[in-house]
Amino acid sequence: MQVSLISYVFSILLATGICLKCEQCSSGTNSCTGTPQNCKKSENACLIQTIETTIGKEKRLTTYKGCTKHMYCPRSPMSFTFPSMRERRAAKCCRKDLCNNGTVTLPRLGIRLNSLKCPGCFSKDPKCTPTEIINCNGWETNCVYYDVSVEQDGKTYTFAKRGCGTIHACVNEQRIFGVPRHYMEIWKSPQCTPAPRILSKIGK
Repeated sequence: MQVSLISYVFSILLATGICLKCEQCSSGTNSCTGTPQNCKKSENACLIQTIETTIGKEKRLTTYKGCTKHMYCPRSPMSFTFPSMRERRAAKCCRKDLCNNGTVTLPRLGIRLNSLKCPGCFSKDPKCTPTEIINCNGWETNCVYYDVSVEQDGKTYTFAKRGCGTIHACVNEQRIFGVPRHYMEIWKSPQCTPAPRILSKIGK
């Protein structure tokens, strides 16, 4: 009877997510190692996410690990082309203790033009009026728009961008993802349409 009771209590703890622990850390590289963190009851997943942004010849890497809600897990992998900027992302969500250790592999960044085109812009204005026509690369087959709010280290940054994106970057409803209290992104009113082969005018 006592063994059965212990097993029952343990199963309840697992079901409610009380026992979930995740590695927590952040870095300016493609990896980081941190200490175990006890997740809140509402946080039922561990996340690791790496983002690489390339502007000209300068590359910036960031990696975040921690507890999150499963609904905050980003799709993966993704790559984008915006005005004067390329970006690629990889993430993994899981539901076992410390399962977000190690690293994730960034997708290959397509270097060949695929003949598809999208309007491009990068602005603090949410309208983000297109300023140029972007040539899409590799597996980027969609025109995307995001009005973004980023919460990082107690600060909030807002901006909007248009350009080319891969299939996992194709979103047409608000998305929230990241590690609460450390790094969160809110994509407000995102838009995604198939990229055309001919785009003769900006905004068309």
